[in-house]
Amino acid sequence: MIKIRLIFVLLILLSSCNFEDSSMEACHVLIDGVYQFPELPKNHGMTREEIDEYWDLPEELAACISTKGLIPTVLDYPNIYLILAGSNEQHGYTSLIYLRFRGARELESRPDRGTELLSKYKTIDPLGYSMDWEPVEVGSYQFRIIFLEIIFSQYANLEPLTVSEKTELVELARNYLIKKESSEIHGELGIASTSAVLLRLMKADDYAPFMEVYDPEGWAWRDIAL
Repeated sequence: MIKIRLIFVLLILLSSCNFEDSSMEACHVLIDGVYQFPELPKNHGMTREEIDEYWDLPEELAACISTKGLIPTVLDYPNIYLILAGSNEQHGYTSLIYLRFRGARELESRPDRGTELLSKYKTIDPLGYSMDWEPVEVGSYQFRIIFLEIIFSQYANLEPLTVSEKTELVELARNYLIKKESSEIHGELGIASTSAVLLRLMKADDYAPFMEVYDPEGWAWRDIAL
């Protein structure tokens, strides 16, 4: 009887291992851990809803992709520029990205999202472009930083940060803000996206000096959409 129970338990464990292995097979298509979005077929004739489904992160990939790989996947989302199509960037992110793209929702569910976003944020340089680049390359470089900051500045993504990580983020964002202000390419939107990281972090922590001057009805705060 004991032998039969042991065999039964082993079969269950082996079945579980096979299931986990098969669920990981989907992520073999990733390149350097990042999802490669398919190109739309020529003359596709798809509706907006069909395009959303075509470019959504497959559910089986969302289950196995690492958080480190998920962040550039979200930034590579072909419709990421719809962030700019809302009444403000927060509205664009919430209504046109978060609700339509599984990758953004998956990111906000990851326990290590704050740490991994901070690691990604450390790799950027607002002055890392060259004026010898084509204008489209410079613009792409600028907006990738903006989109990363908009994603990072979501309260759900700031919430898991430790005290030391928040301190490090403040220093990074402050330095990036100084660099952007000295740059020829980073305009109001670039300044606003970095400011949002700093201001939302202070608001989330109920930082007294900030809360004393914060007026949700003031035009400056509405522009940043705190």
